[in-house]
Amino acid sequence: MKMSQKHKTIGLRSLIAGLVLVCTFLITQIIFLENDEEVQAYPYGCVTQACREAADRATASEARAKELAAYANTLEGEVARLNAEIAALEDEITRNQAIANDLNAQITLNQEKLTLQQTALAKLLVTMHFEGETDTIAMLASSKSLGDFAEKQNRQTNVKNQVTTSTRTIRELKEELEKQKASVDALIASTEISRNEATNKRNQQASLIARYENDSAAYQRDSEAARQTMQREIAAEIAKYNNGGVVGEGYNSYPYRDRCPRDNVGYIVVGGYVCQCTSYAGWKAQERWGIYISSWGDAKSWGYSAQRYGYVVDSNPAPHAIAYSTAGIYGHVMWVESVNSNGTINLTEYNNTASSKSGLPGDFGARYNVNPYLYRYIHLDQRLW
Repeated sequence: MKMSQKHKTIGLRSLIAGLVLVCTFLITQIIFLENDEEVQAYPYGCVTQACREAADRATASEARAKELAAYANTLEGEVARLNAEIAALEDEITRNQAIANDLNAQITLNQEKLTLQQTALAKLLVTMHFEGETDTIAMLASSKSLGDFAEKQNRQTNVKNQVTTSTRTIRELKEELEKQKASVDALIASTEISRNEATNKRNQQASLIARYENDSAAYQRDSEAARQTMQREIAAEIAKYNNGGVVGEGYNSYPYRDRCPRDNVGYIVVGGYVCQCTSYAGWKAQERWGIYISSWGDAKSWGYSAQRYGYVVDSNPAPHAIAYSTAGIYGHVMWVESVNSNGTINLTEYNNTASSKSGLPGDFGARYNVNPYLYRYIHLDQRLW
């Protein structure tokens, strides 16, 4: 029983150790995949430091250009709002001016009333001056009768009352005129201030729009310059695969050609990802020799993989062989269509922008009279065992 328990303990430790190894492997694979995804974030052929720095600058400049353009659009919306506000203030000024015109008409009318009151008051004052202030006994002595006395007394009282009333009316009219004028002036002045403030804001916003639009255009120019640098680096990298030759038409029998270059690296088919050089070479091998290539890895490892399966790999070009290069981060594979009498070769391929029909990665291309000596060749019709 003790031995059995000991064996169980050893078995448990082995199991734990195995689980640790598995977890370590999985973590390593995750890190590898993450790093691989990071590499794939750059365009095909963008493997140099200068190219990737240019790609990063292009992405950053483009994002900044979009940000500034969006901000300019926001400001344009604010300017449109201010324009609407100014239009409303203009309407308010027009309305207030109409009110002011009515008030001015009323002021003119009141001034006419005031003039009439002043004229009447002057006449009353003249009358009072000449009639003078008489005492009751004198007025009674000069009267012909009691009725005449009462009439004189009433007329004197009425004159006094009219003078008092006219004086009060004149004073009230003056006060009303002053209030009306102050009201009109304040109303128009307030609206003018609001309009001027809105106009200033609109001008400031318009100035900001121009600045941000100019900044956006500058960032767009920086982005385009960086992209051109990136494209030059990519072209130099891909040029390693060309080794001379003339771009031609070629015959494309690839069954996924209608999906390329749209579905570039979209999914795995025979030989590798669709629209990639390995997928095309794998299809040509299947079409010509009936050989299905499924797990030979990146193009630069195809020579080693072919030797592992017993195929002849050498530096001698032959029709219907696979040419490969280990240059660059992934390498490149091509299909040898034929060998010319002068020793040059004719190739068809996918994912070489130097020969691509569209000029884009992931498209078909053909090259004629290519120097054969910088490539190696996989002979699928020759095996060592």
